[in-house]
Parts: sequence; C-alpha cells; structure tokens
Amino acid sequence: MLILMILLPILIGLLAAVWRGGTRCIRLIVLTALQAAETVLIIVAAVHGGDYATNIWRITESLTIALRLDGMAKVFAALIVCAWLLTLIFSAEYMKHSENEPRFYAFLFITEGVLLGTALSADFVSMYVFYELTSLCSMPLVLHELTREAVTGAVKYLYYSIGGAFFVLFGIAVLYANTDTLDFAVGGTLTGEHMPLVLLAVFFVIIGFGTKAGLFPMHNWLPSAHPVAPAPASALLSGIITKAGVIGIIRVIYFIAGADTLRGTWVQTAGLILALFTVFMGSMMAYGEKDFKKRLAYSSISQISYVLTGLFLLSPEGLEGGLLQVFFHAAAKIGLFLASGAILYLTGLRHVDDFRGLGRRMPVTFLALVFLSLSLVGIPPFGGFFSKWHIALAALDALPGALAYIAPAVLLLSALLTAGYLFTPIIQGFFPGRGYAVGEPIREPRAMVIPLLFLAAVCGLLGFVSGPVTAAMASIAGGLM
Repeated sequence: MLILMILLPILIGLLAAVWRGGTRCIRLIVLTALQAAETVLIIVAAVHGGDYATNIWRITESLTIALRLDGMAKVFAALIVCAWLLTLIFSAEYMKHSENEPRFYAFLFITEGVLLGTALSADFVSMYVFYELTSLCSMPLVLHELTREAVTGAVKYLYYSIGGAFFVLFGIAVLYANTDTLDFAVGGTLTGEHMPLVLLAVFFVIIGFGTKAGLFPMHNWLPSAHPVAPAPASALLSGIITKAGVIGIIRVIYFIAGADTLRGTWVQTAGLILALFTVFMGSMMAYGEKDFKKRLAYSSISQISYVLTGLFLLSPEGLEGGLLQVFFHAAAKIGLFLASGAILYLTGLRHVDDFRGLGRRMPVTFLALVFLSLSLVGIPPFGGFFSKWHIALAALDALPGALAYIAPAVLLLSALLTAGYLFTPIIQGFFPGRGYAVGEPIREPRAMVIPLLFLAAVCGLLGFVSGPVTAAMASIAGGLM
C-alpha cells in the first residue's frame, strides 16, 4: 500500500505525458478522478490505518530504501494530496491556453509522487533520495513558460537545491559514522559522546533542508522562482514543496539527533536566531515589494520560518505550534497564490498598485483574499492565529533570558508587517477612492473560485472549530518528546 501511494501519482504523470486521445475535458476529468482516488487512499490510511512499514530496496546491510506511515508522515501525506487535488481543479481553467500543458501535468504528478516519498521515508537515506528527486522533478514546473526569467529562476532554484543537498550529504556521512542506524526513531539514534563535529553535522543538515524551506542565508531562490512559475506551480512550491525542507528538519531533530541532545546547544541557539531573523527579513522584503506574486514569495520566506521557530524550541508546545503553522500556512498561501493567479489570468495585472477597484469587479476572488489574509496574519479566530499563539507561548516557556521575549516580539512585528502588505491591496480593491471608474464585472470561472472558497473556508471555519486539529497535532508532538 505504501508503494502504491507513491507509484500512483507517478503513473498518472506518465499517463498525462503520453495521452493524446479524446478531448481536453475528458483527459482532465480522468486525471482529476485518479487524483481524487489517491487523496481518498491516503486520507483513509491516515485516519484509520496503523503504523505501516515496508522495505523497497536494500542497498547494503545497513542502508535501505524503506517507507513508513507514522504519525508525522500521515500529516504531511494528507496535506500533499489535498493540496494537489485543489490545485488540479484550479489548473483546469488556468492552464487552458498554456503551451506544453501535458508536460506540466506530467511533472506536477511526478513531483507529487516523489514528495510523498519524502514524507513517507523510514530512514535518512530514503528521505535524501526522494528529497533530491523532488527538487529535480519540480524544477520543470518553474521553467514551464520558457521565458528568460523562467529559465533563470529555474536554474537558480536548482543550484540552491543542489547546494543545500550537499550540506545534507555531509551531515549524513558524519551522522552515519556516529550512530547505530540511520533509521528514524523517536528520541533519536545518536549514541556515545556527541563531539563538536556531530553537532556541526546536524547544523549542516538543518541548513541544507532549510534551503528548501527558505531559511536565511539560503532563501534567495524563492523570489526568483515563484513569480515566474505558473500560479498552480507557485502555489504548490510555496504551500507544500517548501515543506519538504520542514520534513527533513523535523526528522533530523526529533528522529536522528533527538530533542534532548540538541536542547541547550549552540545548534538550537543558532537555528532560532536564523529562523527569527528570516521571519523578520521576509516580512520586511514583502512589505516593500510591489509585484504581488513576488510579495507572496517573500511572505513565504517569513511564514515558513514561523514553523522552523516552533521546531527549534524543542518543546511539545513549540512543535505543536509548528505543525499547526504547516497546516494553516499551506491553506492560506496556496489560496493566496491561486488568487494572484486568477487576477493575473483574468486581468493581466500583477502590480499591487493596479488592483484599485478589482474587489468590486472580482468580488469572490477578493472575498477569499480577505479570509486567507486574516488567517496568514494571525487574526483570531482564524486558523493562523492558533499556530502563532502556540509558538509564542512556547517561546516564553522554553527559552532562557531575553530570547524568551525577543522571539514573541519578532513574531508580533512580523504579523503587523504581514497585515500591511496583504491588507493594502485588498482595501484598494474594494475602496478605490471617490470618482474612480471601477469598470465592468469580470466573470470568475468556477474552476478557479471553488478551490479559493474551499481554502478560505478552511482558514475561517477551522479557526472556530480548531479543537480536533489542535488535538491531533498535540498528540503527535507529545509523542516525540
């Protein structure tokens, strides 16, 4: 079953690449139905399944390619397939006039398969293989338009990904020499005296995986890659594919090194400082950016480092807040990138100063923008509030001295900046000013507004009934301490 979870999207991608018969509508219906089947398979396994494991390939006596569906894998796998299904529905309209559409869908589904492999990996070597494949398979999504900017952005994305992977590879080599096994185990597998070289190796792994997550100083690929990719690809890059780095950091901290091993070390302090600096820097750069997609790319740099801040606190509540931020950031940021894609597709506009009056011409899209933005800022009772609240409380409880107050202050300042760069275009969209000629209403295709409304509802309604989600994340986090 675990192999099928990974293999099915890859086979769908190959089908999308070679299938030329029938109409475009029939092909999209079949692809969507197959993705829906994949979604149901993983959600049923996540909700009702046990802790499954299987070996695919034994490289040596101690190195294998293996899969395991534990609690952490269930969270990320379910998030991946749901995001892919919603984005696929949006793409039915957005990619209608795109050249090389079959190629886009081929790499879209293949990327889903290898990303699921990253989430389902049972050991460090397996995760590294699937992580590398995720970078290689998602790169064509960035260069899809084949413009000069798209090729440049894709090459930059690939260079940064490969550079980060080399950091991870160094860490694997050192950790392999200092552990009994590279299998993931709750509490970690480091044994004996943890020499400075071992801590350095863990830090290198964090920097390597942090490259995908946009952690400073390896963040600069995001504002280059996101704006040039098609909106569905940008949404998945920001909301989900960057989470491959988060998966890797969770696994190395809580399943290889162990939270108890790292707590109080320079690795924890350095990780927190980098994450908090990235939170502030990303918000500042987003605030000054006028291109809406690029603004959202800088926002992703900031918002994903909220997750990393929670992880580096090495406490149950910090991890709980980080996992909640993974969930609510994915919903909000996928929705925001899809909304930016809808605006670009229907009006050709991407500069926020040109959004005046668009709220009255595209009311459904801009109403969704309101709900998504409120969640991303962290306004109660929207979903994003709860993740940021848990991270702030965990920082006050877990950190010593001034750092315990600096962390929540940085998070609060970032939230204020986030409100500034998200609410400004919304206000201009609904209230363009007296005497401004708004123009005729724009027809908003159902394939675009349905995913937007669903994601906006997730951010809004789950804020009001966040108990089950919070309890699930708390259970997972508590089991790792």
